[in-house]
Amino acid sequence: MSLMLGEHGEAILYGVVGIMLVCLICLVCNSKWKNISPSYKTEHSPSNREFANGAQNKYPVIESDDVIYADYKDTNFEFRDYVKAKDYTGKDISDDLKVFGGVDVFRKNIYRLKCVVRSNNLVCTKYVNVVVE
Repeated sequence: MSLMLGEHGEAILYGVVGIMLVCLICLVCNSKWKNISPSYKTEHSPSNREFANGAQNKYPVIESDDVIYADYKDTNFEFRDYVKAKDYTGKDISDDLKVFGGVDVFRKNIYRLKCVVRSNNLVCTKYVNVVVE
């Protein structure tokens, strides 16, 4: 122990003094941090809170089953017949519905489609599996 303190004692002493200085500075300046920080970091924006509360239950909705079954080689199958979109007032906005992916009724498979609808800058996304059997 005395050998370690003899070789490294000065470095340990400076380290302890440095830690004590940092703690002392933090205690002195603790009340002044709020004055130093910009106001946008310390205040909550009421407009964001109002937007979040106002947007609640105003998102558009995609109505469909999670799994849709299609008959093999059924050329009359139309995916849009099984999916509807409505805005928060209940108005039909199925024309604004975008579907990513496709279904090949001539191949038995499970197809995953991504449905997205946007209304009043709010977006609803739903994934639907189409089983061709």
